Amino acid sequence: MRYGPFEILEKISTNAFRLNLPPYMQIYSVVIVENQKLQEPLMILDEEVDIHVPLVDELSPDFTSELAKDVILDRNVRSSKRGAIEYLKVGRKGRHPGKAQWMEVEIVRELHPHLLFE
Repeated sequence: MRYGPFEILEKISTNAFRLNLPPYMQIYSVVIVENQKLQEPLMILDEEVDIHVPLVDELSPDFTSELAKDVILDRNVRSSKRGAIEYLKVGRKGRHPGKAQWMEVEIVRELHPHLLFE
C-alpha cells in the first residue's frame, strides 16, 4: 500500500529525509529515498468511471482520538523460558491508543479485572 504525499521537514543526507507523518501512523519519520516508490498516475483515464484515491486519513484506523473507556486492543502469545505467556494490549480511558501497554494477563487480572470476562 502506498501513502502520501508528505511534507519534507528536513534533508538528513542525500538519501534520507524526515517527513511530516500523521501521529497515528506510529512509524519512524525518517525515510530512505531509494526504498520509496513513486506514485504512478493512472495510465487510462475514463471519465465515466469515478475513481477515488483514498487520503491517508481515510486509511487510518479510528485511533486518532482518546479512548472513551478502558479496553483490550490486542492479544498476543509469546514464548519464553517460562513457557507460552499471553499478553494483552491495554488502552486506558482518556489516553490515545498509541499509548496502550502490553501486559501479562495475570497483571491485567490484578490491575484491571473489569476488562476480563472469564
